[in-house]
Amino acid sequence: MIGPPYLDHVTVKLPNKEGFGDQLLSLFRQVGSRDGLLFEFHRSHADYHPRLFLKSESGVSEAGVEFTLSNGQTRTVSIENTTGLEKKSPHAYGYTTLKEVTSRLESAGLSISALDHLGFNLPWFEGGLHPQIAFLRSLLSPACLYHRFPTGEAWDFILPGTRDEIVSRNSIDYSLIRRPKFELVSFEKASKPLIQMEVLLPARYEKLAKLFPESLHDPHIRNVWVYLQNGFTIDVCLVLNPVSERDWSDYFEGCRL
Repeated sequence: MIGPPYLDHVTVKLPNKEGFGDQLLSLFRQVGSRDGLLFEFHRSHADYHPRLFLKSESGVSEAGVEFTLSNGQTRTVSIENTTGLEKKSPHAYGYTTLKEVTSRLESAGLSISALDHLGFNLPWFEGGLHPQIAFLRSLLSPACLYHRFPTGEAWDFILPGTRDEIVSRNSIDYSLIRRPKFELVSFEKASKPLIQMEVLLPARYEKLAKLFPESLHDPHIRNVWVYLQNGFTIDVCLVLNPVSERDWSDYFEGCRL
């Protein structure tokens, strides 16, 4: 391919233990399309990259994320605790089965309207960035709309963008809706790695919190973290947010690496 490479797609891979992957992809059926084991989330613009995929296979033993450039170069990150330390989360929450999540949403007449972002949290207690995320910053920042979080936390975001925006580094219209984003978090609150999927639903925060009383509620940001019961060594979390017509991509203006 002529020109510098760009980040073509990101694939989050999960084991399909006890049908977990199939149930998860079924929950997302209205915001993407499935082709065999591969599920692609709808983009807010057909020309945006990277595309985001979920893949669930019975033969996969651990969760991972694969970043694929347009020249075929790939980098896979295992979602695991490499620190050798154990630290319990300071937050109290229970776990909910995917079957129960689906049942409660259907009973309330709710379905997922969009995926705002997908991402992972890797534990790191030595200060600075997790080494894997530091490497990804270097590898990916020339190949996508890679942004640091404006307030300085180690919450990196990749915003979807066109090839021209990415490779020519032209000015970006941050007022446009750019979904789904991808988040890379280096965190020290707990030692258990996390895959997070932040979704939009046509309901107020108060209703979502009432639907999932056992989950982690954030009244300040007004979202609900539903920790999904699974047979993995990591947490998988569905983050519920009220639908908003306004995107928040403009929050990252001036923060591109």
